[in-house]
Amino acid sequence: MYYNTAKVFLISLLVSLFTSVIVCLVFFFVVPMTRSGGEVEIPNVVGSTTEQARVILESKSLLLMVGGEEDNDKYGENIIFRQTPLPGSTVRSKSTITVFISKGTSASFLPDLKGMGLSEATARLSQLNLKIGEVRTEENSSVEKDKIVSTVPPAGSRIRKDDMITIVLSSGAQLGDVPRLVGRALSTAKRLIEEGGFEVGSVSYEVSTEINVGIIISQSPSAGTKLKKGSKINLVVATVLE
Repeated sequence: MYYNTAKVFLISLLVSLFTSVIVCLVFFFVVPMTRSGGEVEIPNVVGSTTEQARVILESKSLLLMVGGEEDNDKYGENIIFRQTPLPGSTVRSKSTITVFISKGTSASFLPDLKGMGLSEATARLSQLNLKIGEVRTEENSSVEKDKIVSTVPPAGSRIRKDDMITIVLSSGAQLGDVPRLVGRALSTAKRLIEEGGFEVGSVSYEVSTEINVGIIISQSPSAGTKLKKGSKINLVVATVLE
């Protein structure tokens, strides 16, 4: 009886000791290995395609999810330009890495709109996802009234989607009244022409017995005519027969 009890006690003690040893081994060796094996350092997939990134991430037991597409000037179309969490971060195995895909640059070049009407230019800019901002006017003798003289920024400039373009329209050439020059001295006529914003055109001489030498006999265009500023006025000056 005493022998059986001692035997049972010894067996129980040995089982307890063995169990304790197993638990200690698991705690000190197996658990740390499991823990370290479940954490993964995130690789850098920026600059890769989604197919390339998926292969890279799956090799690290990570999952890929596309978070969206955005315009990006640095990376080409269909290339990953951002990821989250960031490369180098540590996550658990089977975690999801979100990537964002570049739609390419949204920049383009402003076309030459000179000579277009406002409605035509608006339609052209709309095709490029651009909008007209301020509209100015300036006098211009070479561009028809209400047609575009220039833009800000100028044609050929690099622009981005949704940029505002300033339009400069021609208000046409400035007109002025041709001064009355007949009966005046040539020097006075030249001064009046220049003061009026015009230019002296051809000066010819005609013999006259009735008008003093050096006096304007006729002019073209005639006095009072509406004329573009900068236009030339021709003069005929009295002279004598030598």
